[in-house]
Amino acid sequence: MTTIKKISTYLLGQDQIFVKIESSEPGLIGWGSAAFAGHHKLIAISVDKYLTDFLVGKEVTEIEDIWQTSQVQSSWRNDPALNCALSAIDQALWDIKGKEVGKSVVDLIGGRSRKAVPVLTKIEKNLDSGLVAEVAKFRKEGIQYFLINPKMDSKAVTYGKQIVEVFSKLRSEFGEEVYFAHDFDGRLAPTEALAVVKRLEEFHPFFLEDVFPPEHIDWHLAMRMQTKVPMATGKRFVNPHEWLNVIPQMAIDVVRCNISAIGGFSQALKVGHYAAPISIRTSWSAGELQSPIESVATGHLSLNLLLSGPQEWSKPASQITDVVDGLPELKDGYLYFNAKPGFGLEISEQSLSLLPS
Repeated sequence: MTTIKKISTYLLGQDQIFVKIESSEPGLIGWGSAAFAGHHKLIAISVDKYLTDFLVGKEVTEIEDIWQTSQVQSSWRNDPALNCALSAIDQALWDIKGKEVGKSVVDLIGGRSRKAVPVLTKIEKNLDSGLVAEVAKFRKEGIQYFLINPKMDSKAVTYGKQIVEVFSKLRSEFGEEVYFAHDFDGRLAPTEALAVVKRLEEFHPFFLEDVFPPEHIDWHLAMRMQTKVPMATGKRFVNPHEWLNVIPQMAIDVVRCNISAIGGFSQALKVGHYAAPISIRTSWSAGELQSPIESVATGHLSLNLLLSGPQEWSKPASQITDVVDGLPELKDGYLYFNAKPGFGLEISEQSLSLLPS
């Protein structure tokens, strides 16, 4: 029986928390990571003060039981900080399991349904600040999918005019072979948002995200009756009852959960399998602070799930690549992940700052 022997937390930079789990089997360790913008210390506290004593001594193979019991032991369930902490723990346990049996994590969940994962690149420039040139630059790298999020005026009339101009210009420059999405971020009143969506129909958006705040399921259903433009939501989800409600009503076309925010790899796998039978795709969200092991774990989901769409991803900074070896290779707009055991990563532990427990 292989058990959890020790859990350590590390800090990289200002916001990246790494978690190392050492098992009772000498040399068998697993790594996970998570980021929670501006609140990284809460992740470390959740791991060190609430989860470590509870988890040490448990069998490393009991990943599902560990997740469930860790979640329900607290009176404050589905808290974003706790979910991020659980996500890092969950990643580390899957990493250990893969190394223990000599298999890549994606092979443990059924293997690959594709060889590589298409990239969704987020661009926040405006037309007058180099948006077209930025898209053209990424097109030379083979990128086909773009999340276009220029800074917008929050007034509905101006917002609509601006985003229509953006899509019109992008379509005239790049034609129909490039896929453009946009995140409304719930900034407009529902009827105002619906009017803007109708104006965007002719430009065939790949998807429109959070046209309404995610809790407005009835408005999502009303939108479904008004337009054929694909709708997406999920990046703000932290509680399973959020996606349990919106998916079966077929109010959206794309689930955009962030795997750390919902509690990790194990939870995200459930979301993907729940959505697929009714043809709802996943396109995992990743903020600018997405942690590297989390990003790779997300990639393993995208490799496996048949209805995975493009994965939001940005080129990691040298701060990351100097510490993490084995990250995916970007080639012609696709991410290629190695097939080494676990998540296939090597962590330079000496480059991390150990956080006191």
